[in-house]
Amino acid sequence: MAAFEKELDTLFAPGGLTADAAAGRAVTTSPTVRRRNAEIDAAIAQAQAAQLSLVPHVDGKASYTRLSPLDPFIIGPGAQIDFLENSYLVEGTVGVPLSDYVIRFPKIIDAAKLGTDVARTSKRAAEVGAGQDARLTYYEWVRAKLQVLIARRQLTQVQTALTQFRALADAQRVSRADLMRVESQEAQAEQALDQLQNLSDLREEQLRLLIGAPPGEQLAVGEDIRKDVAGASAGGPLDQLATTARQQRLEFKVLDTGIRAKELQREAERANLLPRLSAFAVADYARPNQRVFPQVDEFKFTWQAGLQLTWTLNDALLSSTADKRYRAETNELRADRDNLERGTRIELLAAQQAVAIAQHALETTQKGLNAAEEGYRVRRALLAAERATAVELVDAENEVTRARIAAIDALIDRRIAQVNLDHVTGSDIH
Repeated sequence: MAAFEKELDTLFAPGGLTADAAAGRAVTTSPTVRRRNAEIDAAIAQAQAAQLSLVPHVDGKASYTRLSPLDPFIIGPGAQIDFLENSYLVEGTVGVPLSDYVIRFPKIIDAAKLGTDVARTSKRAAEVGAGQDARLTYYEWVRAKLQVLIARRQLTQVQTALTQFRALADAQRVSRADLMRVESQEAQAEQALDQLQNLSDLREEQLRLLIGAPPGEQLAVGEDIRKDVAGASAGGPLDQLATTARQQRLEFKVLDTGIRAKELQREAERANLLPRLSAFAVADYARPNQRVFPQVDEFKFTWQAGLQLTWTLNDALLSSTADKRYRAETNELRADRDNLERGTRIELLAAQQAVAIAQHALETTQKGLNAAEEGYRVRRALLAAERATAVELVDAENEVTRARIAAIDALIDRRIAQVNLDHVTGSDIH
């Protein structure tokens, strides 16, 4: 047992990779997080565009027009009005949608700001999700490496026993059937080692992809899973955990904010059903100026200002359909929230049960390991006294190996269960 503990000690390297370190690296390399960053930029641009709606509509125009010649207008003897053939115009127009400043624009701007909040919260949720995936993959990688270590040790034990059995078979102290049985165990141990090594390589590649590890980086296990989980707990009553999850989980915040944004968009769209009041002002600097009579071939400045009340049937019809669309989209988000709440409750119950099962498994597997080790010790003593066969000793060694794997699995399952519970309750948000 001491030799096995030394092998475990060499597996857990000081300064190696931990689950938290893997989660931190995964956040910086996650494509989902990068996408959420882009969505934030898009939401900020949309919010800025909504703010620009407050700027009055300002138009400017400069033109030259060549007019066809017309005969002069005769007023009387020696008096006539000439029609000019060249027209120059510099015009500025300002329009202020007064009713929109009160009814539409505040809601549009608030909805755009909420959209930015949704994008930022979604990014944070993506970071938490990337960290969660990295932690789970990390522990599966550690499990695979430990299983490889145990399988390799089992193969060595079987091969050592097989060498002894062959010597005993040559001396006709064991039967050919017993020798073949141990040879079969060697083949099974070799096959198990190959399968576990392939699984370990797969888990390591998955972890490398998640944390963005370069090909030349050697990954070492830096978290000793034999130690107790700090602050491990199955939480409180289910209803209390569900309330905590609703308050802490970012997915709820994303949906709640999205629902409010859709409601504001719907309220802003309804403004198109009402007449729109606007103020306008136009300044003309023209040659000739059409408001000056009679026309003179020189620049004249004139202006005009006023109010107008408009209502467009097409805008009202389109607004009515848009209102239905926003209402449907809002209902979709509410349904998503209800599904999330139901799913979270089931996830919480499953996570609680997993923690309890893992805790119980820690106790039972430790008892099983102690029993297997004691059985192995007894078989060795009986073999030394020639009261047991070598085959029984090999079987006892295999039982110890299985008990070790079960104990290691229980240790890792305990950590995975706690990670899942923390994630479902939103406690992994830092």
